[in-house]
Amino acid sequence: MSKKAIPALVLAGAMALGLAACGSSGSAASGSSASASTPASGDTKDFGGAELVVATWGWAEEGLKTLTADFESTYNCTIVVDPTSGNGDRLNKLMAEKDAPTADVALLTKSFAETGNQAGLFETIDPSIVTDTGNLYDFAVSADGYGPCYSVCRYGIMYNADALTKAGLDAPTSYRDLFDDKYAGMVALPDMTSTAGPYMLVAMAEAMGGSHEDVSPAMELMQQKKDNIDLWYSTSSDVVNAFTTGEANIAVFMDINMPGLTESGLDMVWVDASEGSFAAPATVNIVKDCKNPELAQLFVEYMISDTTQDKIAEVMDEAPVSKNATMPDELKSYLAFGADSVNALKEFDDSYIATAKIDWIDTFQRTVNVQ
Repeated sequence: MSKKAIPALVLAGAMALGLAACGSSGSAASGSSASASTPASGDTKDFGGAELVVATWGWAEEGLKTLTADFESTYNCTIVVDPTSGNGDRLNKLMAEKDAPTADVALLTKSFAETGNQAGLFETIDPSIVTDTGNLYDFAVSADGYGPCYSVCRYGIMYNADALTKAGLDAPTSYRDLFDDKYAGMVALPDMTSTAGPYMLVAMAEAMGGSHEDVSPAMELMQQKKDNIDLWYSTSSDVVNAFTTGEANIAVFMDINMPGLTESGLDMVWVDASEGSFAAPATVNIVKDCKNPELAQLFVEYMISDTTQDKIAEVMDEAPVSKNATMPDELKSYLAFGADSVNALKEFDDSYIATAKIDWIDTFQRTVNVQ
């Protein structure tokens, strides 16, 4: 077996959680007379062609521009997308620019956003502008008043059924199964610096008698069986490439990738692992001391408004987080939709993980993802 390891990104800046928060920016928006959830209102504020810089994933750029076209026309502004490949890269850039931010808004998964919250990178929302949080599922609302979630993906097990049939192998049913010798050389798993890595670690640990605070059972299994894993990935493109080339046939991966892999000709099957499929919500955050704080607040409201939430699935291929949202039936086959589906997703203590993963990453890099 040829084991491929993706170099881990060390979030040096993001790990400095003890850093004092940036000085108060006064970025709570001055009360706009417009309601962002009703942008057709005649008294909607005109921002005179202002540019709102939104930091997000590179793959999300086209969809985001489509989704926010109405926002641009409503407020006479331009959305400028600042793309980076992964959460870690984006968070590092925000940390490096904390004294003079170039982004107004940052989209990050919930776990990385929590790291940014603790490091003082983001502003709290203004409830007089961001008024639709009451329509969101509970997990999507920050208890500390920071940016809410605007969408949710889920991680579980997916595999190429043709490949397993040819190998004479049964499908895995748990994350723990993936370390079994019979699957050696076929599996791609998330690196500990990724969104999913710490979640998978905790889910396995809990199923093996551990907990958030004691992940040793799962970490020890990873250490013992590390050579069975073909790819420790840090970006989605690594997994897609591994599936399409046949390098990997099983992965812990996001549901939103099922359609693309299936359309490429692979016989993909989704498995809800016995430890539980887990949520990977995406948040929309206002960067502290940004150039356009009021417009940024309105952007948050736009992203969680019912009108936008109804478009999330079709435009972004992600599940909405509003209880009122609708979704085409064909997308419900692989996206989490509705209270039953959303409530079944395993949740984690992101505040604890944001701090604990500093040590987890160090241990993982020294003992698991080693050349």
